[in-house]
Amino acid sequence: MTNVEPISSFTISVFTRHSVDCPYHNNPQWKRCNCRKSLYIREGGKTTYVSAQTRSSEQAERVAQAERDRRDPVKIELQKIAEQEAAKTAKEAVALKSFGDALDQWLAGMKGPADSSLRTYRSAVNKIKRWADRVGVVYVSDVTPANLDEWRSSWAPDAGEKDKRLNRTSQAQLLTRIKAFFRWATGMEFTARNPTQMLKAIAPAKSKTWPLTPKQFDELMASTYRLDEETNYNSAKVGQHLCALFLVQRWTGRCVGDVLILPKAALQGNRVNAVIRKKRNRKPAASRIECVLPDHVVEALNSLPHRPEEHPDYFFWSRTCDEDRNTNKWIRKVDRLNKHLSFTYEDGKAMEFHTHLLRDTFVVEMLLAGVPLEKVSKLVGHESIAMTERYYAKWTKNRKQQLEDEAVAAMRRTGATVTV
Repeated sequence: MTNVEPISSFTISVFTRHSVDCPYHNNPQWKRCNCRKSLYIREGGKTTYVSAQTRSSEQAERVAQAERDRRDPVKIELQKIAEQEAAKTAKEAVALKSFGDALDQWLAGMKGPADSSLRTYRSAVNKIKRWADRVGVVYVSDVTPANLDEWRSSWAPDAGEKDKRLNRTSQAQLLTRIKAFFRWATGMEFTARNPTQMLKAIAPAKSKTWPLTPKQFDELMASTYRLDEETNYNSAKVGQHLCALFLVQRWTGRCVGDVLILPKAALQGNRVNAVIRKKRNRKPAASRIECVLPDHVVEALNSLPHRPEEHPDYFFWSRTCDEDRNTNKWIRKVDRLNKHLSFTYEDGKAMEFHTHLLRDTFVVEMLLAGVPLEKVSKLVGHESIAMTERYYAKWTKNRKQQLEDEAVAAMRRTGATVTV
């Protein structure tokens, strides 16, 4: 038989200690006078009288009920449960980590990344903080897979969110950093479950290689002057500099970042000794490549007026900012040209201009001019011919067709009949 603790019986009631001049001094149960109130407590065979510390009957009843509650076994048990829950909540509150503080701690703990990498991490942290402010995330444990997935869907170009400017590559990089942060936060026990586990990686964008036609290139050059016409300040007129930049890219196949850090001393006659930025931390022999420029490109560079914003030893760089920021500064100017352009692909779909199209133009023109693929690969600084073939296979086939057509024409000139 289970032993059950007996429930003790008790009686608690309010009575009045009347003053001698109170008209109700013979009736201690009368409570509506202004005399002092007390408690009658009968418990365990003993009687106790306790002052209620009030003259109000309502307040005295509340004191009496509090005394009854202190002795009620059900309420005693409920109080214990409430205290346990409060202690648990207090313990969890100690473990809660502010989302912003956690991001700062994660960033501060990074050791070893190069300055450029650290900048990208800092940029990612700022984006995550802006999102957290928008959706009301306070603690790391507040983040759920659902709201992260909703945020990621807003990165699409037509989603209308602030982060829509992220291209697919930037989206993939941001998601990688978000996942890295939450792996760290889970390990630090700031959250019990990693909310990024169900988020699928963002597939890289399929690169659409497309050269500019001569007509499109002429339209591009003309657009730089239209851009100047809408600018009120002479210091903001950069049309001539953009023309020179595009000409160098068109005739060397160099990436825009490589051209923008080009020092004037690198140009010797028609030769330019260019740095390949992706290889700048490697051996000197592998980090530079010599290019030969046509006369009109050399003339365009040498005739550039000096802008006070740029360092006198450079064509396009002030040296007061790092290489990446300088590139971003000029890319913003290039992006403004699209409102003056009407480029389309062969199927009639609109084509937005970006500087890599000039690299495509150089490669394709070299291939169609009969330059072997392996030599074009070296000219553009690819590490292997496979990379060149991957992006320019379509025009490699065109070149083969061109060679075949030339061979057929030669046969016919010798009097042979060729049915094609």
